[in-house]
Amino acid sequence: MPPEQPHPLDARLPAAELANLSLSRDIAVRRAVAAHPNTSPDILGTLAGDFPAEVLGNLALPLLRLAQPGLLLRWPVPALLALLRLQDAPLWLLNLMQRHPGIEVQVALASHTRLGTDTVEALSRHPAWLIRARIAARPEVPRHVLQRLAGDPDDSVRLAVACRADLNAGERAALRHDPSRYVQQTLRHVTGPTVDT
Repeated sequence: MPPEQPHPLDARLPAAELANLSLSRDIAVRRAVAAHPNTSPDILGTLAGDFPAEVLGNLALPLLRLAQPGLLLRWPVPALLALLRLQDAPLWLLNLMQRHPGIEVQVALASHTRLGTDTVEALSRHPAWLIRARIAARPEVPRHVLQRLAGDPDDSVRLAVACRADLNAGERAALRHDPSRYVQQTLRHVTGPTVDT
């Protein structure tokens, strides 16, 4: 099947007409509206859920962000989740999403493969246990963060640490005496039985 060709839209189309076209049943038309530089910020936020790459590639987006620094934080959560599912999501987007109050957005951010060390560190201290657990499961989490999460007050975060096959002897020893039986059982299942010396 040949790749879908972009629908040609007149470069001079005004925002009001593009808003009408954003409701088209033709997916190629809606995709073209998402990429059109005259599309209004609100319509971009609506289209980002279905066309995240086109919205991020929209030539007007940098100017819109400059004029309205918190613009994307006001977009619908499904749109932000679609943007965060892009493997090549830009770092400015990942950094901006740290400021979003929604747990769904923070969980998606914590799962993104391209997080910087500072973002991983910040999310490892998030008040929501689910986000800390996602950080604990990341393969590249720094050792000092992993060791702190191994002593997390929430069982589910410690469980995420215990699921890792790459724990060192000290980390395994600490979790072997965890107050949660589930954490202890998971550790034994992942690393096999060990004998205390």
